[in-house]
Amino acid sequence: MNRREILKYTAMLTGTAICAPLTGIMLSGCSQQVKETPAAHSSLVFFNSEDFTLITQIMDVILPKTDSPSASEVKVNYILDNMFDQVYKSDYQQKFTAHFHQLKSFLNSKNFDSLDRKEQETLLLSLEALTENQRNEAYWAYIDLKQQTVAFYLSTEEIAENHLNYLPIPGEYKPCVSLEDLGGKAWAI
Repeated sequence: MNRREILKYTAMLTGTAICAPLTGIMLSGCSQQVKETPAAHSSLVFFNSEDFTLITQIMDVILPKTDSPSASEVKVNYILDNMFDQVYKSDYQQKFTAHFHQLKSFLNSKNFDSLDRKEQETLLLSLEALTENQRNEAYWAYIDLKQQTVAFYLSTEEIAENHLNYLPIPGEYKPCVSLEDLGGKAWAI
């Protein structure tokens, strides 16, 4: 297995494992949207400016600024752009792009970018709540984006070192330690 595959599978597994229990917590905060200028998008390598802006908005609804930074503040949106360009294989890129365009169409039909943060959150939660027989490409694009957002967010240096317990070189392994013994913080990935 090469490095790309390891990164890809780690991101997917981490997102899946963390996604379910954190759903309510991630979407509970309200914060102002940060609008980026098109000039700020000059370093994009995979997504176009319009798609990148939408991805950034979705990420900031999933992980808004609270007592910790929002997803875009720690550059999760740029990490995702680079992962698609440098790590993911073309078949996955094409599948995600097709699904994402369905998500984009759905959100545009609901005027996602003109909604306030609470309405955006409600819209995304309604998409996530689709039953198994209602799930479509837009649903899968959102779930995929959400999992990657959480995984990349938790693995950023800012979050790992300042908002989670972090040991760059772990010491003794203690399998059963209470959260209180750790200062009330979960471990970084």
